[in-house]
Amino acid sequence: MKSVFLFVVTAFLIACAGNETVVYSNGFSFSKYEYVVIEGDDNSAAYGLDVAFGNIISDYHLAVVGSKEYDNLPYAEKKRVLGARVSVNGDSDRIVMGIAFQDYITGRTVASMGSSEKGDVFDKGDREEVFQLVMRSVTTAINADREQALATSSSAVAAPAPAPAAEVPPSTVNDQEPEYKPYTLTPDFSE
Repeated sequence: MKSVFLFVVTAFLIACAGNETVVYSNGFSFSKYEYVVIEGDDNSAAYGLDVAFGNIISDYHLAVVGSKEYDNLPYAEKKRVLGARVSVNGDSDRIVMGIAFQDYITGRTVASMGSSEKGDVFDKGDREEVFQLVMRSVTTAINADREQALATSSSAVAAPAPAPAAEVPPSTVNDQEPEYKPYTLTPDFSE
């Protein structure tokens, strides 16, 4: 009887499991970022998902900035900017929606969240359901990262060890040539 019960519970859990995907790059945490630049694809713009994403993400203490506003940020602030690309695709049977986050300075993808669900991409209600499902993953991840950062910073007694120094690749430039030798500019105030 126990094995039948376990089989039924397992089958139920498998049937309820969604097609959600959440992938983080090593060392990534939303807690390190304060700004988001949203880059939508043609479909997300057509359905207004990029604007809806911006409205929701701003409720989680990530300020939405435009690419021109980004250009005016000081470098220290630029290091805390994420790029977010909202994409949606599908047909009358299935909707595939995802949000990819990149470190905006490096362009490196640091997190990706998405889902593939049954539904009609042309039906607003179906699209909204999948969008809410993906956004639930995003907001849960942001909250978890921030809570973990708070717990870690409040329980930390010693300062973290410094990151290992990056290796400098060997220079391919012949620095013995005259144009590569260092020089000092001396101002001429004779006028």
